[in-house]
Amino acid sequence: MAYVLIEHLVGDYETFKRVYLDDGPRRGRGGSRGGRVFRVSDDPNDIVILLEWDTVERAQAFAASLELHEAMKWSTSNVATPRVVVLEHIMDSET
Repeated sequence: MAYVLIEHLVGDYETFKRVYLDDGPRRGRGGSRGGRVFRVSDDPNDIVILLEWDTVERAQAFAASLELHEAMKWSTSNVATPRVVVLEHIMDSET
């Protein structure tokens, strides 16, 4: 199992939300199994996204894709450069 973690300071949450939701079908075609969107509790525009992928290779392809980088530009209003990291799941823990 693989994940893509994106730390994303957006200019406006509603703009980000629209871009993120519109990109869902493309992510699905690329192997995404869905994900979760979080926000920092004291800053509604500081977003963290965790997307699950079927393979590390497909997660890496998504992370490097022009489409992702264009979508991030559309949803940030050039506030900050997002951080994108591909993670490989290696262990579960009960606590």
